[in-house]
Parts: sequence; C-alpha cells; structure tokens
Amino acid sequence: MNNSLIEQYREIAKENPDDDLSQFALGQALLNANRPAEAVPVLRHVIRINPKYTKAYILLGKALEADEDEDGAIEAWQLGYHASNKQGTLMNAQEARTLLEAKGAPLSSEIVELLSFDDDEPEESAEDAQREPNDDEVRCIRSGRIGHKMTFDPFDDQIGAFIMANVSQESWDAWMEMSIKVINELRLDLGDPKHQDMYEQHMRDFLNLPAELFDTENK
Repeated sequence: MNNSLIEQYREIAKENPDDDLSQFALGQALLNANRPAEAVPVLRHVIRINPKYTKAYILLGKALEADEDEDGAIEAWQLGYHASNKQGTLMNAQEARTLLEAKGAPLSSEIVELLSFDDDEPEESAEDAQREPNDDEVRCIRSGRIGHKMTFDPFDDQIGAFIMANVSQESWDAWMEMSIKVINELRLDLGDPKHQDMYEQHMRDFLNLPAELFDTENK
C-alpha cells in the first residue's frame, strides 16, 4: 500500500480519534504495508475504543508477531478468541484458534478471565441454540444465532446467493447501517475499484464472509 493512501487513512483517523472503524482502517493499512511497529498502538487503540471489535484482536496479534513480540501476539489472539466467541463472530474465533494452535499456545489464559463484555442482545435460548432453523430462518454466519432468512439476493451472483443462505436479515440490516458509516467515514467513491475493494473488505469482515467468495473468478 502506498504512503499517500496511508497518510489519507491517518488524516481520517486523526479527525475521528474515537471512531473504531477509522482507526482500524489505519492499523490495517500500516500492517499491510509491513509497518507493524506503527500498527500496534493504533490497533490497541481500536480495542480500547471498542473491546467488541473482534477482528482488531486478530490483526493486533499479527502486528505484534511481525514486531517480534510473540508473547504479546499470543495474548492478543487469546483475547480475540474469547471475545469472538462471546460476540458470536465465529470465523474470527476460528482464525484466532488456528493462530494459537500454530504456536502451540492454549486458547485461554489468566488475562482472559479479566475481560468481560456487556451483551447488547439477550442470550439465545437453549432451545434455539440446539434446534435447526425453520424454512423462513437461517443460522447466521455472523452472529451464530437463528434469524430471519433474507427474501432477496443483494447481488444476484455467487456472493449474493451465499449471503442469502448464510446471513440473517437482521445481520444484513445491521450491515446496511454500518455500510453508510464505512462510505462516509472512509470517504469511499464506489466508482473507484480500490475503494470498492475497501468496501468489500469491510463487508466481508462485518458479515464474516469467507475470503474465497471474493476471488476474481467468483465475481
């Protein structure tokens, strides 16, 4: 990623110091540019702003690992695994598990016991947690919960079909609200292919969509 784009992200983050999305975008850009030492404090700030931003733990661990702080990376992934399971962001939980297993590290530690989150939604009932969705329902890949099935294909392609089959209407509505923030906060012009890629990256992260869906041949 070129320096001018990083500086653009930095200016947006400077103007929005308490906005988790803007800060995350800067941290991700710095990490992608092989500048992990600069990415670490930015990603730590994301987690201070929003401890429920589970993807930030994953990236923070990768930045710490690249900065040769393996213990710090393991701690970040342990916290990310715990936070992701708590929030129902199951793909992030699986990524944290894979990273920890590659290091031969346990999934939990004493620091995890100090971390707690307030749930924005009531816990899924034990009955719903065990049952299969009805015909008009889906177990959402983002939340892990049963929700209403979408009634339309948002893209009329393989990506849209996957979303219809695996994302609840509730999660899609939440993305529609978040997407406005993504476009406005990051000043995206969706006519620009680079900005379109940025938009898709945020949609993929928010909905926990598999990266392979966005391979060129699938578009």
